[in-house]
Amino acid sequence: MVQPVYARLSESDEELMNHLRSVIITRSRDGATIDEIIEDYLELTGKHLLDNFLCRNDLMTYLSMIDGIWYSTEGTQSVILWYCSTPRTKHLVDMIKQQKASQTAGGHSYRHYMAREVVLENEVVDNYGNNLNPSTGMGCGIKPSAPVVTFATTAQENWRMPSVAATRRPTTRQFRYRRPQREVRHRPYTRPETTSYGPSWRRPRSCELDYCKYGPSFHQHQLLGDDFFLAIAKWELKYSFDPGHDIEMCGLCISGLTLSDAAMRIQVAPYIAGQVLINVGTVDLLHGRVMIDLIHDFELLMARFRDRNVEPIVTTLAPIANSGGRTIMAERLLKFNEYIRRTCPRYIDLWKYFVHADGSCRFELYQPGPRTVTGSIRPHVLWNKLGRHHLMSVIGHEIAAQLTGSTSAQLLTPHYGLGSVGIVC
Repeated sequence: MVQPVYARLSESDEELMNHLRSVIITRSRDGATIDEIIEDYLELTGKHLLDNFLCRNDLMTYLSMIDGIWYSTEGTQSVILWYCSTPRTKHLVDMIKQQKASQTAGGHSYRHYMAREVVLENEVVDNYGNNLNPSTGMGCGIKPSAPVVTFATTAQENWRMPSVAATRRPTTRQFRYRRPQREVRHRPYTRPETTSYGPSWRRPRSCELDYCKYGPSFHQHQLLGDDFFLAIAKWELKYSFDPGHDIEMCGLCISGLTLSDAAMRIQVAPYIAGQVLINVGTVDLLHGRVMIDLIHDFELLMARFRDRNVEPIVTTLAPIANSGGRTIMAERLLKFNEYIRRTCPRYIDLWKYFVHADGSCRFELYQPGPRTVTGSIRPHVLWNKLGRHHLMSVIGHEIAAQLTGSTSAQLLTPHYGLGSVGIVC
């Protein structure tokens, strides 16, 4: 007998369990399907879950063994949704449980009165739900003449399976319930989305710059940046990495890109767009470069742009989640951001959108732990999906404000200056 892969995994593998908890927590409000868990885990770690598990059934069994993870099919037409109960998400879990436990008249749960669909199919199915007779029917194992029985009950009569005589199915056919497509649940009290750019990052490439010349772009602004912008190009703008390189890159978004490397790229790049958006300098800070070197390399980068007759839009740097408190790295970051605000004619103050009112980092916008990147020996704590969407909303509003000549929109938090805190160079 073949032993399932999940049985061979060590129950003390906290790293795998923590990753699974984190991807489920991000969807705790609506629940996560298995496919969504696999997709988010691939984004978080770069690894495919099914490389460690034989099939989805083994993965589901392993998830059920992890403390704090549970699943429900209430109100979802039998779609299995997974949730994670931790001290940080306890209030969400309690709200979900209360909603699931809502009762209808007569003391019966509402799931007894849901409309159900039964499909009778003439096919042979293995243990994993795969059709072993694909030649039957219209490419999915269903004969065109197979009857479809749909039924629902009223509030006075509980749902029950129809009898064999009522369905009148041939004895050679197997009964199989077809799972309906997952529906988007209506939540009338959910705060409406205020961003208007949502569909824009999946618009046709004709609305953006020519990728072969300029690489990834956002609202026709060429992107230049390190791993943070590289993640935006890969996961949100849906650009692919350039093939044939040991270091991950997508146009001018390059893993481990420093200020001096960016200046060299601008000098030799065959095409530079008239509008360029820059986010560079985090790698220099992670490698411990002093303030005078940061200023020198930044001025060299701006000089290379002006040689190409381009005045780029420079973003200030977001907080570095690797360092907490007022470390030397954090102090240099604040000083470098202040230098950008003072010297750049066009800039977006990105830092203020990634901190709380007291200036502390908004860690909920970052991934749960540092990751190794291909272009640097220093680990990076990158933005998570919420942080990337937040950044695109900020940049979209700021670009629109600059194009219209209006005051920069204050989306979430007011600007918090350096105050009287001393800066260590």
